[in-house]
Amino acid sequence: MKNDNKRKKPLEPERAQLRWQNATMKKSINSSISAELVAKDARLFAESIVDTVREPLVVLDADLKIISANRSFYRTFIVTPGETIGSFIYDLGNKQWDIPKLRELLKTIVPQKTTLDDYEVEHNFPTIGKRIMLLNARQVQEVLGNEPMILLAIEDITERREIENRLKKAHEELKRTIEEKSEFFANMSHELRTPLNSIIGFTGIMLKGIVGPLNDEQKKQLNIVHDDAQRLLSLINDVLDISKIESGQLEIAYENYDLRHTIEEVVDSARPLADKKGLDLTCAISPEIESITGDRRRVEQILLNLIGNAIKFTEKGSVKIECEPEGNNVTIRVVDTGIGIKTEDTEIIFRPFKQIDSGMSRKYEGTGLGLSICKRLVELMGGNIWVTSVFGSGSTFSISLPKERKYL
Repeated sequence: MKNDNKRKKPLEPERAQLRWQNATMKKSINSSISAELVAKDARLFAESIVDTVREPLVVLDADLKIISANRSFYRTFIVTPGETIGSFIYDLGNKQWDIPKLRELLKTIVPQKTTLDDYEVEHNFPTIGKRIMLLNARQVQEVLGNEPMILLAIEDITERREIENRLKKAHEELKRTIEEKSEFFANMSHELRTPLNSIIGFTGIMLKGIVGPLNDEQKKQLNIVHDDAQRLLSLINDVLDISKIESGQLEIAYENYDLRHTIEEVVDSARPLADKKGLDLTCAISPEIESITGDRRRVEQILLNLIGNAIKFTEKGSVKIECEPEGNNVTIRVVDTGIGIKTEDTEIIFRPFKQIDSGMSRKYEGTGLGLSICKRLVELMGGNIWVTSVFGSGSTFSISLPKERKYL
């Protein structure tokens, strides 16, 4: 018996080693099976998610053969998995996508790690006719085997293109209408300004007594004719300016001019209007203001409009023009103690043909074009215009212009 025990002892380590190897192998097999099942479950889960996507999705291998597709793809292209799986994507629909450029772009995705972005193809469906399809493709890695694949997303953008084309056509028609309107206004303005200038000129000559003395009643009536003709000429000029701006025909000049002198000239020309209403018209220009580059005539036009408006809407108090440098710009402010503007109305005063006090019985005359023209001109010169106001206490219109402005 003792000899038997001695023979069994050497076998114990061998058996332990065998048991350990069997356990390790079993654990490895179970782990591998578990990993495979987890990966397979993950793939099935991913495919179920893809199937919920409304747009067609296709998975391709590196050779551009279809590996799988979602339900939306089969529903859209009216094909079965048997007709699809294993086929080349560029053979889709009787080789409608057999486009050399498309094929080459898809072939570069895996080896060069590129993408296909917003590539359009036309697909002729037997039931609904020709549609425009947008393709986007990316490289993805396979869940099992780590093989590179291509995910191709397909979107029908036919309706979108139709809307874009309609909008483009409408834009072109609108542009043509604006150009025709601007041409009409330009011709009409020219025809109207010629006789108006004659009326203004001849009434001016008569009021000066060059053709003979006038009694008080005659002077009164001629002054009415002269003033009305001036207002009508101003209206025609405003309409012509806004038409040129809208059609892009208004040109901005670029010259070096003395801004201080320009402001002072405009203030002097507006002084009789302020004196007539008993308003204090003052000017405060910083000593640092010198010459700037821009369109002097258009700056005069803007200032005349802003100062004229300030005088028109101010019954008592003052109108002050301020000018100072701010970095690379100069800022000009027209400050009045007039009727002011309500906060909700500050958004509309720069729109063409818009007036706050509208209606047949409005107190203040005007076309509603002045501020709109000012805004467009300032922007064309590379500047900004804005207003701050307290209703009942006055307004401040500010414009900022670059010191130097070159032709763009």
